[in-house]
Amino acid sequence: MLAPTLVPTLAAAQSPLDRAMARLAAASPIGRTAREEVAHAIARLRDPETRRQTRAALFDPEDCILSRAGLDAARQDRIIRGLQARGWIDAGLQLATVRAALFPALPGDGGPCPHLGIPALAAPGGNTGSHHSWPGGLAVHIAVNLRSAGGLADSYSAIEGVTPDRDRIDGAILWHDWAKALVLRWRSDGTTTDELAVAGAGAHHVLGLAEAMRRGFAPEQIVAQACAHGPATGDGQARVQAWLDAAAVIAQVDGRAYRATPTPACFLAHLADQNWIYSDEAVIRTEAWLKARSPALGIDPSAEPARFRLCLLVPALAWLGAERVFEALVEPDRVTALLRQALTASASSALCPAHKTGRTRLIGRE
Repeated sequence: MLAPTLVPTLAAAQSPLDRAMARLAAASPIGRTAREEVAHAIARLRDPETRRQTRAALFDPEDCILSRAGLDAARQDRIIRGLQARGWIDAGLQLATVRAALFPALPGDGGPCPHLGIPALAAPGGNTGSHHSWPGGLAVHIAVNLRSAGGLADSYSAIEGVTPDRDRIDGAILWHDWAKALVLRWRSDGTTTDELAVAGAGAHHVLGLAEAMRRGFAPEQIVAQACAHGPATGDGQARVQAWLDAAAVIAQVDGRAYRATPTPACFLAHLADQNWIYSDEAVIRTEAWLKARSPALGIDPSAEPARFRLCLLVPALAWLGAERVFEALVEPDRVTALLRQALTASASSALCPAHKTGRTRLIGRE
């Protein structure tokens, strides 16, 4: 089964920059592979309604965000005050600042069907400088997590004879970072917007839980989703419970069904999410290598940071992935060849329209 394509949905993107980023994500070979992996995992979900909603949320930019339906500014402010009263959001922050970060503007805001306007899987998988921080990086991050969870589950089954609930684990992984598409917006310089902290986690984590609650997913799956950022044991149990409780406030649902319980699905969802450790370092090293190389390619990263990101770093990461560049750094000639291929192939994304001539020179020079 082939993954649904992102290409027909580009017209829904919110700005020319969003469209360029989504186009790059759609064309990326690693992004395409990741989307197919995600689509296969969705098809395996047992519950038809969970399967339908998950496919729509990840592939359809016009899918309704239920936790935002009918949520006008007054209701948003009541939710924010409730979160601040519990100490889950810094009470010293201005209400307007929190509102913009926790409830970023969406097409259809305030109505029955607010929606992303861009395909969720075209979003970055991390904020600037961190893991999978490129267009389509969210799809890659989810796909790697799915594979990691599958390997762990198979290992425990083969060695110890246990049978982890793959359905709950896959559902948790598919949803655990969905809200990065909501809160990690591209700035004009190729960086992402800053993320608000909610109950000690990035806002995306709690917002994703809130959306899962509003969609009526199984509490066991939602608890496993919460565990992605920390296992529900020791001091971590209170943290996971705080994320669930804060999510219930945002979702405006009764949170008593969501208890931070240390289940096998909780632990495996958490362990599977640890690929950020490798990917963070790969992104850092890839960016450093490209900065050192970029003057010879016609870009001064200090004087032209936006051009460096939009014309070099973001296309290279989206096309190749940070891990592939990191792996090849021991062979500089190989990296240069890969880079040329990536920039040539990604040129049609129009991410760097003001520098097309410069890009041609960059690709053609040693």
